Amino acid sequence: MDLFEQLTEGREDKALDRLEAMLALFEADSEIEQDLALERVMAYCEREWGGYAAGLDALAHRIESRSEDSVDAAMQSLRLRQEGAEPGAIIQSIRHRRFRERGRLGEREAVIALYGSEDAAMAPTAFEAIFIAATALLAEEGAPDDPFGPLCGWQLAWHDLPDALRLAVSAAYPLPATVATARDECLKWEERLHHLELVFDCAGAGALPTACAARRRVVEELWRKGLKAASLDDFAARLGYWASRGGDDGAGYGILIADLESVSAGLTARAPTESTKDRARRLKADHPEWSLAKIGKALGISRQAVHKHLKGFSPSV
Repeated sequence: MDLFEQLTEGREDKALDRLEAMLALFEADSEIEQDLALERVMAYCEREWGGYAAGLDALAHRIESRSEDSVDAAMQSLRLRQEGAEPGAIIQSIRHRRFRERGRLGEREAVIALYGSEDAAMAPTAFEAIFIAATALLAEEGAPDDPFGPLCGWQLAWHDLPDALRLAVSAAYPLPATVATARDECLKWEERLHHLELVFDCAGAGALPTACAARRRVVEELWRKGLKAASLDDFAARLGYWASRGGDDGAGYGILIADLESVSAGLTARAPTESTKDRARRLKADHPEWSLAKIGKALGISRQAVHKHLKGFSPSV
């Protein structure tokens, strides 16, 4: 590499260093400062590389050639090239992120107000305390007062529940009697988890006490398939489970078919039966040529009874 090339490369590096510093101003607190930073970067790229997209592409190339993390480099370069094609995209992304964070902050404050204080929001609720107390004897030695400790050796949600723990959380509070109420309780547990995440201000940071996690597991099983649907509300609740979280293995179809048959049978059993008078009039309307005796024979009643049922009735043509 000759002296001219070295000088050219050195100047390019300095220009790219300055471009990186200018791009960092896109994170400015003020939207006015962000807009001014965009104008300056666009003018600088035009002067140094002949265009905004060309300048950002040069910076993307340098990141790709120097970064040891290929995935991170690819993400950074993609973001820069998108910005080159859509000037202001990075700033808009930053603004959207801040808007979501402000909304999350407001939601967090609302949750804390709902519980009364931050400490109260983090502590087990009265409903959770029912299951914690009911399973206290199942705690391992040395950790009887830790609501998040293992119970009967169970702590991981994807493991099967021990029979003793399942029985304890089922007996501590009446289990839902319908699919719809099982769904409602399960969604309340999920709402509680969402509240905890907001309070701890970190996705995934909230966790239910072990006994409550076990109760949630039992109730979700009832929602999934443990209870037979007895109404249209139940069927809608069951359908909602399999539509949103049931998986792709087709297991839910058999359960939904059985539910539909059960609900249909229940609706048919409750359907109002047709009276003898209505049946007589329907037969006369369908078969105006039939005699009273023939209608009576079809219904298992006398000719006189048929005459009484048809009195004043004129079948429409």
